[in-house]
Amino acid sequence: MSDNSEVYLTRNQSLALKGIAIFCIISHNFFHLFPPVTYQNEMALNPANFSKFIQDFSWSEIVNCLFSFLGFYGVYIFVFLSGYGITKSFVNTKKKVIPFIAAHIFKIYKLFLISACVYCVIVPDINFKALGKVLSLTSTLTPETLFIVCGPWWFFSLIIQLYLCFFVLYKLISKDISNIIFIWFVYVVLAFYWINFNGATVSLYANAAGHIPEFSLGIFLALYEQKLLFLSARRFNLLSLLVSLIVLILAQIYFYAFAFSFLFSAVIFLSIYKLFPTQNQFWVFTGKISPYLFGFNGFLYRGNFIQYAVESQSAIWQIIYWIGWLAINYAFAYTAYYFLKFKK
Repeated sequence: MSDNSEVYLTRNQSLALKGIAIFCIISHNFFHLFPPVTYQNEMALNPANFSKFIQDFSWSEIVNCLFSFLGFYGVYIFVFLSGYGITKSFVNTKKKVIPFIAAHIFKIYKLFLISACVYCVIVPDINFKALGKVLSLTSTLTPETLFIVCGPWWFFSLIIQLYLCFFVLYKLISKDISNIIFIWFVYVVLAFYWINFNGATVSLYANAAGHIPEFSLGIFLALYEQKLLFLSARRFNLLSLLVSLIVLILAQIYFYAFAFSFLFSAVIFLSIYKLFPTQNQFWVFTGKISPYLFGFNGFLYRGNFIQYAVESQSAIWQIIYWIGWLAINYAFAYTAYYFLKFKK
C-alpha cells in the first residue's frame, strides 16, 4: 500500500473534489436558467457569449453570473476523477476486464434508474417515449435530444461511453508512459477535423470522443503518481493554474483553444485544490452524496424555485431560494444515500 505522500489524491481528497465539483454543477443548473446570464460556451463555442458575459456581469449578482457562465466546468473534473478512480480500482481488483467494466456500468446505470424512478414520482406530466430514449443512452447522439427529459442526465451516457473505452486507454498508457501524448494527439486531430468540417458543434463534446483527454489524464496519474511527485509541488501548480486560466479565457474566443478547454478546466480544479488542499467535512460529505445530488437536481422542484427567484427580482432573494433549493437536494440525496448505500 502506497504512502499517502506518494498518492496524488487520497480517497477523502477525491471526495472533497467531487463535493466542490458537484456544488458548482448543481448551482450552475439553477442559476443559468434566469437572467442576467442565461448562456455559456458549454459544448459549442459562440465567441459573442464571452463579450455578452463581460457586458452583463454584475457585482451585486456575482454568484449568479459566475455559476451561470462557469459552473458547468465541474463536470470535467468528474470525468478526470472517474478515470483516476476506475484505474485505482482496476489495479487493485482480481476481476477480469469484462466483469469489472460491467460492474461499474451497472452501478452507474442503477443510479440512473433510481433517478428515473424518483423523477416519475415527482414530475406530474411524463413523456415516456422521451424517457425511453434517455434510458437507452442514445439521447446524446443528436443535439435535438441531448437535454430531453432532464438536462443533466446526458452525463450518464457520457460516463458509460468512457467506461467502455477504459481498457483500451489503460492498456496503451500502462504499456508506455509516453502513449498519453499519442492519445491526446489523436484527440487533437479529431477535434480540429471536427471544427474544420462541422464547426464546434455539440455532438463531439456530448460524447466520449470529446472528453478522452480528461479521462485519460485520470488514468495516467493513477498509474504513474509515484513517479510524478512534482505534480503536487506548489510552484508546478501555480504555473499550471496560470496556463490553464489563459487557455480557458482564450477558449471563450477561439475555436481551436476551445478544444482544450475541458482538459484545462479539470487542471484548474486540480491546481487550486493542490494549492489550497482541504478535507473539510462539508465537501467530503457532499462528495459522498454527489451521485444522488447529480441524479436528482435536474427535476427536484427546480422549476418552482427558479420561478420564485425570477419573480423576486432581488439578488438577495435569489440567493435565499438557491440555498433553499440546495437544502432540498441535500435532504433527498442524503436520504437516498443512507437507504441505498451507493458505494463510492
